[in-house]
Amino acid sequence: MKGITRRARACAVAAAAGAVALAGAASAQAQRPASVGDGVPTGQMGVQMFNYGSYISNGSSTGTPNPITSVSTACLTSTTTACRRERLEALFAFLQRKGLTNIELFSHATFPAQNDIPGLIEYRQLLDKYGLHAGGWHGTVTDVGPAWTERVAAAKILGADFIGSGGTASPGVGTYQNTLLTAQALNRLGKESVEAGVGPVYIHNHTGEFDARYVDDGVLKSAWQILMDRTDPRYVAAEIDVFWAQDAFNDVTGTASATLINGNPTRVQLLHMKDGINVEGQPAPDNSRSGSPRAFGTGEIDFRPVLTAAKNRVRYYHQEHDGGTIADADVSFTNLKGVGPAVVGTVLGLPPTFPSVAAGTPAAENAVSVTLQNTGDAPLTITGLSIGSDTGDAGDFSIVSQTCTTAGALAPGQLLATPPVPRGACTVRIGFKPTRTNYRSVARLQITSNSDDATERVLLTGQSTADVIGTVGGDVASTLALSLGSGTASFGSFLPATARTYDTAIGASVVSTAGSATLSVTDPSGTATGRLVNGTFSLPTPLQVRAANAANPSPAYASLSTTAGTPVELLGLSTPTAGAEDVTIGLRQSIGASDMLRTGRYSKSLTFTLSTTTP
Repeated sequence: MKGITRRARACAVAAAAGAVALAGAASAQAQRPASVGDGVPTGQMGVQMFNYGSYISNGSSTGTPNPITSVSTACLTSTTTACRRERLEALFAFLQRKGLTNIELFSHATFPAQNDIPGLIEYRQLLDKYGLHAGGWHGTVTDVGPAWTERVAAAKILGADFIGSGGTASPGVGTYQNTLLTAQALNRLGKESVEAGVGPVYIHNHTGEFDARYVDDGVLKSAWQILMDRTDPRYVAAEIDVFWAQDAFNDVTGTASATLINGNPTRVQLLHMKDGINVEGQPAPDNSRSGSPRAFGTGEIDFRPVLTAAKNRVRYYHQEHDGGTIADADVSFTNLKGVGPAVVGTVLGLPPTFPSVAAGTPAAENAVSVTLQNTGDAPLTITGLSIGSDTGDAGDFSIVSQTCTTAGALAPGQLLATPPVPRGACTVRIGFKPTRTNYRSVARLQITSNSDDATERVLLTGQSTADVIGTVGGDVASTLALSLGSGTASFGSFLPATARTYDTAIGASVVSTAGSATLSVTDPSGTATGRLVNGTFSLPTPLQVRAANAANPSPAYASLSTTAGTPVELLGLSTPTAGAEDVTIGLRQSIGASDMLRTGRYSKSLTFTLSTTTP
């Protein structure tokens, strides 16, 4: 493709002009260029790993001064696997120090094959170690054979949100017919990717996608716009390489890329934040452009219109500098990182994996946890959560529980502190409750917060089985029933001047359908509470009560409370009763030899209560 060929040529030009680029870069560090505005929202800044293939492979392309100083002397240029991995980890540490939270994957030395599961897991662990997330992945995009299915599975392991290439899918945009076929392929590939829980496939431009122009539905359009118009927004997104787009339109003002974003406000999910010089060349068919990339903020492009159009739309901003060095990247990251109003909290949540279950499965029985963390540089406050869908599948998912809207502000992490401070995070438990058999449900967790809108969603996918859960049953009414035999018990006659304990009992029956229940007794009277009363006289010793059943035939007696209306627990039931359960309520009164007894009847009306807190 013409665009890719121009890109390779531009890399060679940039490498040859390295000394000039560095001279300009040094002055850029002293003062932030006006062309970069406030930079990108913190937490959404990333880098394309294509920049660093040579460094990882053989230690070259460092530039001067090299900001990575942690590599051992033996591994500065060695091509052993161990040294390549050492340089890769040193690079990730450098990205972390510069405040990056995302990378765009690209095949490099030691990068695992897409069917190397242990290697993919190890690479993901290294990303996690340095607080990096794979926002996208440049690689092969084809629906020939099993390669795409393998790559989608690998992207799931790596935690990528988008999966695409450094161009478009085959057969490309060389003719109008091929452009239409490419759109069809992208729809197929993106559908598989989304339904696997990874995210949309994306296209990436150079200049050729804008140079190629065809009449589509009676309108002359660029091949890039035809792909946008002919693909499903649920499955296909775009990553605009700002430099090549500006070069294609011979525009240094940033207006061209801003117009593309504004004209396709939901489709442009990623940007390559690439700067350069010699942008205003001649368009096709002359094609005498001589645009050459430079460190971000040191070229000709005004990124302020681009950043304005991208706000609340673009999810990831990846720095790229064809032919650039590590020293150039140091300058680019400084100029790219958000300042002022771009210092914000950022939501990051990864798509969960739900077990395949039968239609009719309750959400609570098939729930998984989604962690939402703050990857930005300011507190993040989440105020709302909901389930949405463009396919009508929102009803197949449900929020079972969550801690996010009650967690308060989630603090930004301090990963470089000693010891490191983890990023503020909260948890949402989401249940997959399919309503159809053999069906793939696609929805999203929608988040309301003070972050950039583009980050406030998490892909949800689930696959139902061929089974359906049917239910049969009956209802049990809530029942707590207590009956007391005659309701009256007598101690007989109390003998004066005689120390003695008198016992009596009342038969009772208990019925409970509650998970647990308690039988208690209360003296509601404010007169000599807890004691038997005869007119103005009362016994000095409180009345004692107990309740016995088959499970506890000899419980201890408990004295009635001497505070009016205060219950005393007699019997606890930890399960519903098996039918009506017999209970014997025992009552005991002690009389001392010196107690004064008045002629007449001593008595007290007691209230027995069967209650529950777990119906």
